[in-house]
Amino acid sequence: MDIVEAAPSDEQRDMSSVERATIRRATEADVETLVTIVNEAVAARTAFDQEPQSHADVLRWFHEHDGRYLMLVAIDEEGHVLGCASLNRYHPQYDTGAGVADVTLFLALGAQRRGLGTRLLTELERHARHHDFHKIVARTFPANRSSRRLLNKFGYRVVGVHRRDAVIDGDYVDVMLLEKLLSPGRYRVGIPSDAE
Repeated sequence: MDIVEAAPSDEQRDMSSVERATIRRATEADVETLVTIVNEAVAARTAFDQEPQSHADVLRWFHEHDGRYLMLVAIDEEGHVLGCASLNRYHPQYDTGAGVADVTLFLALGAQRRGLGTRLLTELERHARHHDFHKIVARTFPANRSSRRLLNKFGYRVVGVHRRDAVIDGDYVDVMLLEKLLSPGRYRVGIPSDAE
């Protein structure tokens, strides 16, 4: 019997191009495309910003990253940016938070649910461990199932939910807080018994 292989569907072609995507450090040249990707999330109400972000806004965010606080992009074979992920400063005003990073992840429309978030977070964690971060924290909306599923896959635990913590389209929404410990480290103080 002859075996005839069906031509790949558009979805399979898209999947293979995502699988062949390259993960690299973001450059200033990526900012224009990142504006579009971030604003897609704003429009979908999955970002914490209510208003579309300008080129200057995203450029400012890009410049907050350096050797230790990393911003990565995923690009396809043609060089198009498909998404980004970053380790951001957590409480930059305090020296005590130097071992903690806040994570951000944005994927372009059509690049979700294809393993790209997994690849970006894997690279971010590798970088975080190498640069002495002991914990990564994340925030998401409880209704954002894709985000929660990805963070759960990576072993993030829910710390709690801030009730009515953000305003989207004039309504209060809850914000879920998650964390992942990367190294055990020395641990001095737990929760005092009178705080429970």
